[in-house]
Amino acid sequence: MKAWGIKLKLTFTVFAMTAILLTVFPFSFFAPTAEAASIVIDGDSSDWDGIPALSTNTGTASVLKATHDTSNLYLLVEGSGLSTTMGSFWLNTDGNASTGYQAFGWSATGVEWLLENQSLYRYSGNGSSWSWNASSPLPSSQYVRSSSVIETAIPLTTLGLGAGSSVSIGYLDNNSDMHRLPAQNQPLPVYTLQADNPGGHMIEFYPAELNDPLNNPFKGWAPSAKSTDYPQPHRLVYAGVTWKEFEPTKGNYDFNAIEASNHFDYWKSRGVKVILRFILDSPSGVAHRDIPDWLYNDMTSLGQSPGKAYRDDTGGMGAGNNTGFSPNYSSDYLIARHKLAIEAIANHYDSPDSPIAFVQIGSLGHWAEFHTWPYVGPNGESNYTGAFPPNSISNQYIQHYIDAFADQEDHTQLLIRRSVELAKNNNKGLILGMYNDVFGDQPSFDSEWGWYTGTQNGYWDDIGQQQPAHANFWDTRVSGGEFYGGAYGMNAALTSGSGFNETLRQTELSKPSWLGPNSPASLAVGNPLQGNIDTLKKRMGYHFVVNKAAYPQENIGSTLEVSVTVENKGVQHFPFNWPLEIQLRSGGQIVARQTTSADLTTWRTGQHTVTGSLPTNTLPSGTYELAISILDPSTNQPAVDFANTNRLSDGAYKIGSWTK
Repeated sequence: MKAWGIKLKLTFTVFAMTAILLTVFPFSFFAPTAEAASIVIDGDSSDWDGIPALSTNTGTASVLKATHDTSNLYLLVEGSGLSTTMGSFWLNTDGNASTGYQAFGWSATGVEWLLENQSLYRYSGNGSSWSWNASSPLPSSQYVRSSSVIETAIPLTTLGLGAGSSVSIGYLDNNSDMHRLPAQNQPLPVYTLQADNPGGHMIEFYPAELNDPLNNPFKGWAPSAKSTDYPQPHRLVYAGVTWKEFEPTKGNYDFNAIEASNHFDYWKSRGVKVILRFILDSPSGVAHRDIPDWLYNDMTSLGQSPGKAYRDDTGGMGAGNNTGFSPNYSSDYLIARHKLAIEAIANHYDSPDSPIAFVQIGSLGHWAEFHTWPYVGPNGESNYTGAFPPNSISNQYIQHYIDAFADQEDHTQLLIRRSVELAKNNNKGLILGMYNDVFGDQPSFDSEWGWYTGTQNGYWDDIGQQQPAHANFWDTRVSGGEFYGGAYGMNAALTSGSGFNETLRQTELSKPSWLGPNSPASLAVGNPLQGNIDTLKKRMGYHFVVNKAAYPQENIGSTLEVSVTVENKGVQHFPFNWPLEIQLRSGGQIVARQTTSADLTTWRTGQHTVTGSLPTNTLPSGTYELAISILDPSTNQPAVDFANTNRLSDGAYKIGSWTK
């Protein structure tokens, strides 16, 4: 008969009362810490219910779990279309990523053991050589595989593991770059073989997961701030501000005008933050200038060329947006006035509750996209739509942003479109995020000249300068962008098949938190693309799920020690180090609380465990709710939803009940 594993009925002693049988709820439930796992290797994963995932991914291998008893380490992979001929588990058993085999595709490995199909191998090489000693193959009672489930039991004595040991685990399906757990470039998740608890029984609470895209801050869609009519939920907007509208007369920075035209008050009332881009040249269908008239006239009076009016007839810039004015970026006067304008923006919005979450370093080129392409006209004309400046000039513009916003990373962060030296090596020690304005288009992504290729390997830019790589910037900073090709490109990128598959591939590789202004925010809810819209929104950025909370049943001492496991099922970390708090509540009021040491900016894809120590010595006897919340430091209120049930009225989440 199949073992029931952790699906146990529980009894708790409450003071002098006799045992009370707890009902096991269908959504979230309590369980004691079992002394041993009860797993049967038979291809049925139901006995793994309630055991949290170590890692998840969107490929054929979707869930990785681990547990143990006194004899075996048990591993489970669930998925759809798993290979039934080739699959491998990779185990780092010594806790040192610098020893053992350095497996390709993950960020940190150091593998001592490889289980390839049913064959177990111990590594004997120098870290890079493929050198393994075969151990005994696992019998069918210890290894079962199908296209949806892989279960195995590996003896702890073989692996040299015992109580208190830790093991890092990865799974590779059919030697695939994409179909793996964890995803590419991520570290292997760690499973710890906990020793028996000497202090009495532990309560474990498993909140039910919500399989929904959440409308959380700093992720998802970022449509234009100019409109307020968007059916799809979103928490970001894009505001492209031209210099001409921002500084209509010299020294007069018209914040009221730009905030009114971009509806800042409206967005603030709805908890929506702004992504700002400062623009000097925004092509349209009519002749115009986007630098102020006073600036144009001053440059002319100083004997400096103010720039070049253009009309592109090659078709390279697209119909209807091919006319404008490219400023003379090399003008020392324009550079000096640009510095003052950027400083004014930074100073005005330097506050913890700033409406601006991200600033795209723009200014240069058409649409502030760091290019003035096409360079060559239909008759061979050079600098056909204006001259783009060399590094010695463009770096000055970038430096203006770095100097102005260097001390504001707790509420406003900088991103740049092109990988340049200043993106990671500058006088302020800032690491810049990046954004891809042609997200979803494969050639523009990772062809030899593509955005992703350039960020990872470096590249030669449009005017023949060699630019360095800004590889894996998303490990510490945010990645963003917008869909390519207007409505056509966006729809193609969201349509099931090769288009959406390519979008998901780029999401896994470049880890965007948001996309806009070209985004599906304006599409009706329930439109034919809604399923893919939701899938992408959930995977983009961060997506936090509380897997488990554990705490002692008995009141021992003057504090309650709580451990909470949270899984990030998104591709990116949270951009700001907002506090994560554990609370005790009674009658809806917080009676004890502690800010944990969690740094959400380090919470990349995978599991993270936080602990708290809540003072209980002054609390009267009674039953209390345990809760967890991520607080907005500007309001000190819960501001981030977890993908779980049991959301409380103020936005915190229940993670258990405790009786003193």
